[in-house]
Amino acid sequence: MIAVVVFFVLGGLLGLILGFASKLFKVESNPLVDQVEALMPGGQCGQCGEPGCRQAAEAMVRGALAPTSCPPGGAALSTAVAELLGLSIERSEDDTVWVARIEEARCSGCTRCYKACPFDAIVGANKQVHTVIKDVCTGCKLCSQVCPQDCLSIEPLTPDVAAWFWPKPIDVKQAS
Repeated sequence: MIAVVVFFVLGGLLGLILGFASKLFKVESNPLVDQVEALMPGGQCGQCGEPGCRQAAEAMVRGALAPTSCPPGGAALSTAVAELLGLSIERSEDDTVWVARIEEARCSGCTRCYKACPFDAIVGANKQVHTVIKDVCTGCKLCSQVCPQDCLSIEPLTPDVAAWFWPKPIDVKQAS
């Protein structure tokens, strides 16, 4: 019984000390960086040239990285980040959505693509055929770089009944 009381008191004291230390040594960060990071996909894929989404958000706020530099985030992220930072971005006519495709006849089930995908868009088990969930895939190309059978390709997503791209409505106030 005494041991339980001692550990309970010790746990409480250590909790108070850690709580006080977290308040005392708190590092203030730029709230704008936190907001931009919250918008990012969080895959830490490095396609923007930065090692992670936090570093990319810091570079965007500094102006060292364009809001359009995150391929997995796509046009929606670019627009949201530019709006948050008060920047304007040029729209390209090519707003193609890219997704990975596995040629299942050549897939050996090595799980390298499964492990490389930061968005969990590839499903399958060891020594079983893998497949891509198109709705989750961002087209980041990390899976195609590690496939030893070269059965992965990144292709444009063609509109069909399941994946249709509706044109954005034109605001009447802006059109006139």
